[in-house]
Amino acid sequence: MIPPRPAAGAPAATLPLRYMVAASVAFVLAAAGTVWLAAPLAGHYYQPRVVALVHTVTLGWITLTIMGASYQLIPVVLERPIWSERLARWQFVILAAGIAGMIAHFYIGTWPGLALAAGVVAAGAACHLINALASLCGVKVWSFTARLLAVALAGLALTVLFGLGLAADRIWKFLPGGFFPTLHAHFHLALLGWVAPMVMGVGARVYPMFLLARDPEGWPGRLQLWGLSLGGAAVVLGLLAVPVLLIPGALGVAAAGAGHLAWVSEMAASRKRPALDWGLRCALTGTAFLIPAGAMGLGFAFGLLGGPRLALAYGVLALGGWVSLTIVGMLFKIIPFLVWYRIYGPLVGKAPVPTLAQLSWPLGEALTYGLLAVGVAALAVAVGIGDPLWVGTAGTVVTLGALGFALSLGRVLRHLVPSGRKDPSVTTFGLSAL
Repeated sequence: MIPPRPAAGAPAATLPLRYMVAASVAFVLAAAGTVWLAAPLAGHYYQPRVVALVHTVTLGWITLTIMGASYQLIPVVLERPIWSERLARWQFVILAAGIAGMIAHFYIGTWPGLALAAGVVAAGAACHLINALASLCGVKVWSFTARLLAVALAGLALTVLFGLGLAADRIWKFLPGGFFPTLHAHFHLALLGWVAPMVMGVGARVYPMFLLARDPEGWPGRLQLWGLSLGGAAVVLGLLAVPVLLIPGALGVAAAGAGHLAWVSEMAASRKRPALDWGLRCALTGTAFLIPAGAMGLGFAFGLLGGPRLALAYGVLALGGWVSLTIVGMLFKIIPFLVWYRIYGPLVGKAPVPTLAQLSWPLGEALTYGLLAVGVAALAVAVGIGDPLWVGTAGTVVTLGALGFALSLGRVLRHLVPSGRKDPSVTTFGLSAL
């Protein structure tokens, strides 16, 4: 089966691919970092090398992936072309340099260099905001996904400004309040203001396509939109200055998570696709990680949980479980699509071409799924207990899963290299089409 054509105005496939490939490299490095930093990860989360690892995940892996996916998704969701592909290409260079600089300076603990690198990242994020907001101009139909995209862009702007303030505060102390409440507010602003709206908004658009299910609608969408918008803001303000807002904010965020779970469960149950491939299994398993992550978040808000080790376990469940497994599953679907259209789309009707499924490597995807699902869950338990041996063992499983992910994507990306392509007329793997 030949996949549907991309939306009119979609950018060249190489634009989102460069973001996604760089992000995948960061994912492998972050996974390996859990083994390298097993001893620090068994202790307090605020150590220079642990913070460097966290930013490898949040900036190098998650943010680059989201931005790359945005440039593929905006023409589909908004039915408008990307405002400037040239700006998006320059943005990638600026962000890659700034993120590498931030991670390096976090690792060695040099604050002036960190502030400079953070400024470079802010410049790259500004490029993305300009491009995305210019693309939003003139939108006629504000769908659920388009609204959450707007929420996420506002969250990105605030997160970047907050991060610049934290970087500058390490040199010239000027921020009021305690350091750790401010740090926690920054983390939750990024998670609830930038990452969560993008994951939930994109999921509402792509899950129906991948599962062959009806588009979601109804009250779960309102829970997600208002739960994240109001609840996320209340959590951040509660951590910063108004503690009374923390519990209602956490309840609002939990309601948003429940709405997302309800939608994804409904789509999975009503799907017309008879069998789930490994990409979909990975994404759906990632959604399931919302349950323990949300429960821990409520536990912290109500004062039932506390301490740096449990906080780190909460971060592993949210970033490594929900967000990362969802992204891995989506990339198993998106990257073959982009490569197929780049290489084989022009050959349709002129020569036999492989299907999307024939570009993938099911064995590698299966190994990736099993290793990452088990490894992330074990890592959350290990950092919660605080045992370096357990952390290193769980980190090894995660690293093997990340390598499986990289090898699986490598099998797809090799089709971009002329010498690595197979003659489509003899590509008969006997796999079902997507």
